[in-house]
Amino acid sequence: MKTSPKKSLQQKLQDKDYFLNETALMTQTGSYSGNFKTGFCFMDEIGKKILNIPYDFELNFESALTLFVDNKQTVKRFKNTLEGFSFEHDVEMIDYDCKKFWVRATGKPLVDDTGAIVGIRGVFTSIDRFINQGKELEKRAELIEAQNERLIHFAHIVSHNLRSHASNLELTLETFSGKNSDSEETVFKSYLKDISANLSQTLEHLNEVVTINTHERGRELVDIKAVFESVLEDHRPLLAQIDLRLDYDFTALTHINYIPSFLRSILANLLSNAIKYRDALRPLQIEVKSKTKDSKELLVFKDNGIGIDLQKNGGKIFNMYCTFHNNDDARGVGLFLTKNQVESLGGDISVKSSPGVGSSFKVKF
Repeated sequence: MKTSPKKSLQQKLQDKDYFLNETALMTQTGSYSGNFKTGFCFMDEIGKKILNIPYDFELNFESALTLFVDNKQTVKRFKNTLEGFSFEHDVEMIDYDCKKFWVRATGKPLVDDTGAIVGIRGVFTSIDRFINQGKELEKRAELIEAQNERLIHFAHIVSHNLRSHASNLELTLETFSGKNSDSEETVFKSYLKDISANLSQTLEHLNEVVTINTHERGRELVDIKAVFESVLEDHRPLLAQIDLRLDYDFTALTHINYIPSFLRSILANLLSNAIKYRDALRPLQIEVKSKTKDSKELLVFKDNGIGIDLQKNGGKIFNMYCTFHNNDDARGVGLFLTKNQVESLGGDISVKSSPGVGSSFKVKF
């Protein structure tokens, strides 16, 4: 029986080099080093590929810093290695094409033949896919939480408001049971009319909420300015009666992929709110503009109205039937419906407000 010869040292080294290289390729792991004394910097081919660095890229400590989002933190980590410390962190980097992505990076002191620390060396592995998956899961969890919150609030409205109408009807029928005078019958009919009107209004509001959350997502490219000017035209008679200064600018974001009726409703509710809760002691000022920030599409709607005490009422401002002023026409429905419309399409709405100063609503599409 023949025994296969043992592998030579050279073959073992070649095998080891092969497996290390394949592992690095499969895991997208690059290596780097830098000598602070000589200024020499090195990055292997896999690292350059991860960062899309061209062949003629001059790698030095100054150019290396341009590859990191947080330069100050990077310099701090590099300096710490000179004092004998190592690190292992998730780091946000910028490739040669200015695309941001995440890596898991390590750094250890680089020592010379005498044992003196002269620089840094380490590896970095692309984890952008996992970070994005985590963000997507987090976003979905937030969306589910928001949907559950709306369902709970919806159930509360149904149980509370419909029960209230039923109780009023039952009490009215009980009070006016039997023979009544003409005057009592008139009052009875008036009560029934009020109960019927309130019940119809509640059912209408609930139907709107159901429609919003079951609406087929028929998005299309919508001209924001055209929609807003259409809303202004609908409010023209009322706007003509008040002292108003209106500025709007949608040049930063002219169009958006949205449901036209939703955008129209959002703008109409915010405009109606600004008019309804204006300060009678000064002219109403409204500023509306679109923005883009960090690839996010935004709409900002500001007014100088009577404002809202957010410390006291911030947690209820978007709840249904919650009002914070004594206006006769206050119903507490508009902002609730607006929030439902925005969130049903994966967006978010927030508010900054101070009593006597005004309110600023920010819609993230």
